[in-house]
Amino acid sequence: MSEMENMPQEEMEIDTPGTEEAVEAAAEEKTDKKKKDKKVDIKKTLENLLNTEKKLEDTQKELDSTKDAFQRTLAEYDNYRKRTAKEKTENFALGKIQAVTDLLPVLDTLEFALNAPCQDESYKKGIEMVMTQAMNAFGKMGVEKIEAVGAEFNPNFHAAVMQEESEEFESGFVTKELQKGYKMGDKVIRPSTVVVAQ
Repeated sequence: MSEMENMPQEEMEIDTPGTEEAVEAAAEEKTDKKKKDKKVDIKKTLENLLNTEKKLEDTQKELDSTKDAFQRTLAEYDNYRKRTAKEKTENFALGKIQAVTDLLPVLDTLEFALNAPCQDESYKKGIEMVMTQAMNAFGKMGVEKIEAVGAEFNPNFHAAVMQEESEEFESGFVTKELQKGYKMGDKVIRPSTVVVAQ
């Protein structure tokens, strides 16, 4: 057998003329394919990055929108809480005023009974005690009598029903109080019904 016959077939192909060019062409083709594959991979990677960036932008917009909605809700709740607390305070004050308004005729009757002539001292003492308790209860609620006799007439606190000549008081001052007036803080519950000097 000759040496050629003993050689493996691969070696034989390499030694054949034009084989080197074929190998180089195959290697070049392989390199071109790798470059193309690399370009495709880079293109896909760029597309993935752009998609990821868009998703991040969308997520950031959603987050900003959610944050804005949360802050609005928080502000609305804070306003609701303040408004409710204010309404509660106002309703409580209105309830007190209504209760006092409803009790004023009872107080007027007690005062009338206290000023009425009476022979029974125990009865009169009892009326005085009830009147004192009622005034103390009103005082605890912040209810005060409106100053009338001797005070200058004030349409915010006094309701004049007549005028009269007076040597004791100057013109425009209250000479008599026909019905007591009451206020709670700056709020007039009932103005004093008065007579004013001419």
